[in-house]
Amino acid sequence: MTYPLLRRVQRRIKLHLTGVLLCLLMAACATESSSPTMMNPPLPENPLASCPDSPNCIRQTRLFDLPPDTLFARAQTALDALSASTLSVTPETRRIDAVFTVFLFKDDLALAVEPHKEGAALHIRSASRVGYSDFGVNRRRVERFFRALKNQR
Repeated sequence: MTYPLLRRVQRRIKLHLTGVLLCLLMAACATESSSPTMMNPPLPENPLASCPDSPNCIRQTRLFDLPPDTLFARAQTALDALSASTLSVTPETRRIDAVFTVFLFKDDLALAVEPHKEGAALHIRSASRVGYSDFGVNRRRVERFFRALKNQR
């Protein structure tokens, strides 16, 4: 190889190595931000229905260091703020079922709160009734719900 060609190859290798190292560093430093009321121990099994193999459904469990009844009341307030078409609340079982209408399509959201160690576990599932993709609508709805829940004091 000629000297200028060798320098170009060395420069490309340095750039690739720098990019790989930067990606590894970013992956190592990436942490999920959590609210001060969330805990990080292993999650209990989610009792809500599993999601199908399609991107139009999201199902999560999060732990909180709040009493279950307090978390349930806050979850109900947060869901009220999302303006569901219908909202069915069952305080005895700490379960909420909601229906959201997006144009002509209906999405179902189910939420359950149960005691877990010193706090409570919140299980949530949001899914489209029809179709394969919802363009992230259910994921964004769950994110909005958790933001509304976090903003309550």
